[in-house]
Amino acid sequence: MNKRRYTFLYIVLTAVIVVIVGRLVNLQVANGKYYREKSDIRTTRTVELIAPRGEILDRFGRSIVKNRTGYNLYIQENSQRSQEELNSLVMSLLRDVVSYDNDLGDILPVRNDKGNYLFTGTNKEIKKWKSDNGFDVKASANDVMKSLCERYSISDNHFKDDRIKIAAIRLDMRNKGFSMAQPYLFEEDVPISEIASVKEKNSGSDDICVVTQPVRDYPYIGLGAHMLGRVGVVNQEEYEKNKDNGYSINSPIGKDGLEKYLEEYLKGENGIGSIEQSSGGVNISETIEKAPIAGTNVSLTIDLDMQLACETALKETINDIASSAGSVEGGSNADAGSAVVIDVNTGEVLAMASYPSYDIKNFSRDYDELLNNPSKPLFNRALSGNYSPASTFKLLVGAAALEEGIIGADEEILDTGKYTFFKDYQPACWIFNQTGGTHGYLNVTEAIRDSCNVFFYDVGRRLTIEKINEYAKKFGFGKKSGIELSDEEGTGVVAGPENRKKNGGIWYPGDVCQTAIGQSDTLVTPLQLANYIATIANGGTRYRPHLIKSVKASDTSMKNEVVPEVLSKVKLSKKNQRAIVEGLRKVVTEGTAFTAFQGCKTKVAAKTGSAQTSQVFTNGICVAYAPYDDPQIAIACVIEKAGSGSNVAAAVRKIVDSYYDNYNKENDSKVNMLMK
Repeated sequence: MNKRRYTFLYIVLTAVIVVIVGRLVNLQVANGKYYREKSDIRTTRTVELIAPRGEILDRFGRSIVKNRTGYNLYIQENSQRSQEELNSLVMSLLRDVVSYDNDLGDILPVRNDKGNYLFTGTNKEIKKWKSDNGFDVKASANDVMKSLCERYSISDNHFKDDRIKIAAIRLDMRNKGFSMAQPYLFEEDVPISEIASVKEKNSGSDDICVVTQPVRDYPYIGLGAHMLGRVGVVNQEEYEKNKDNGYSINSPIGKDGLEKYLEEYLKGENGIGSIEQSSGGVNISETIEKAPIAGTNVSLTIDLDMQLACETALKETINDIASSAGSVEGGSNADAGSAVVIDVNTGEVLAMASYPSYDIKNFSRDYDELLNNPSKPLFNRALSGNYSPASTFKLLVGAAALEEGIIGADEEILDTGKYTFFKDYQPACWIFNQTGGTHGYLNVTEAIRDSCNVFFYDVGRRLTIEKINEYAKKFGFGKKSGIELSDEEGTGVVAGPENRKKNGGIWYPGDVCQTAIGQSDTLVTPLQLANYIATIANGGTRYRPHLIKSVKASDTSMKNEVVPEVLSKVKLSKKNQRAIVEGLRKVVTEGTAFTAFQGCKTKVAAKTGSAQTSQVFTNGICVAYAPYDDPQIAIACVIEKAGSGSNVAAAVRKIVDSYYDNYNKENDSKVNMLMK
């Protein structure tokens, strides 16, 4: 009896031991890797602590771009999760994270066209993408999608548009080394309300992880967007170039504008931390093992008040022109433009506006809409816009003719209505075309006041196209200005035989007449125009225009201060300069800008221009400097389809008034601040 009892106990004990041993084998051998990894996740996870980028400040230390705390959402690897389960998680997050704004087209350039997959982008771009991602160069978009769906077990039950999204994210995961050690950054700066919703939906799961990190904050929506640029997560190409410089696959990096140009200063040094989590993915504690070091602050030459006033004046004037004009010819289609303000005596850019603008924070979300907007809000008109200078170019021709001895300051030329020097080409003055009248005898000052075409036809012909081009280059036309954002800057065009031949055309002797009044092939940027007027205003010193004032360490100690740099000296005697600037003053007191500047708080010198771009559209231009008797700022404003330069003068008047209201000339200090 006892023997049977012991035998039974042995059998039971043996069975228990077998079960325990089997369980241990399962835990430690068969699934040991998984449970070790899961145990590690549950106890601690090493994370990169992104360093706050340096702030971008205006010339008086006020923040234009700063940082705030944001919530970044990561997908964590789970070796026991099936491909289908990961796909479902991706789709769930795409639905739940309303703020998701990553451009998946950059990752997978494929779209669904009525059930058929097609590539997006140029043939060159698609060929490179295929090569980078291991696809045959002859593979169609359908071939690519079939391969990706098979690779990642993307079910046909998903809609085709959803299959593209899942495939793009899964491909991005692979390219970014998604693993137990490297979670995938699904989205940056997710609103706390969406974080709460996602965490509730995934409660008890370790599929996701939320990490607080500094993100860029823009206090003034749309302000200086083209100039400031944007920040985004490093892409594969950027990572390969920068991985040895402290960048991880999830690091932020400047994509364009000043954020890109100043990357080496703004980028801080990332730290290392550890997060202890429960098995459900809930953060229990966070430990900083190596504290991140913030990037360096950068002070711009920009004056926040001037920038705000400049952008407001530009927008309001465009809207006023469009709403009050009675015809397309008069400016009813005005919809875009640019304005630049430069310190006459240093080349410092005080304001640079391009309209329409956009919200940097929502760039990715709004990208398609911005790209397809006919007003081209992504286009930086201040740096890249090429415009005929129209009558503003007459100042250059007048100054060159005076310096070369072609005319004297008091010499008069008769406006005959039509210029009859050439037998086969006889262009007329604008006043003759409008009224049949003429301006009579004028000297250069009066010709600038009245913008007399016949005067400058004759002076330009006598000066020659070669001399006009020589002075155009001296004033900075036809080449980049040297501003920090040179990669985004246009050069414009200097008209002449060489340029015409390069473009397959023929240069005729009479073309010099149109060049002399700022038409023909000449093209300039608003920045070039502003620097040109600054050079005339200060007597011939052309400075390199610049946006950076100083680079400072986070403890406010100075690291580097930018000093004014003279690019060239344009020969301009005091007598000849006086003849030109007196003409500019008369434009304001007697000429085309009289109405706009009536009652202005300070004396202004200005010139308007109207550049016809088609049979119905005319761009309006106004350049100016102020105060007239003590030049401090130079302004150039261009409004597309404005109808005339006189219409544009209203924007320049508002900018001048803002300058007067906000500066104390005695000590160059701010006396008040607008639009806070």
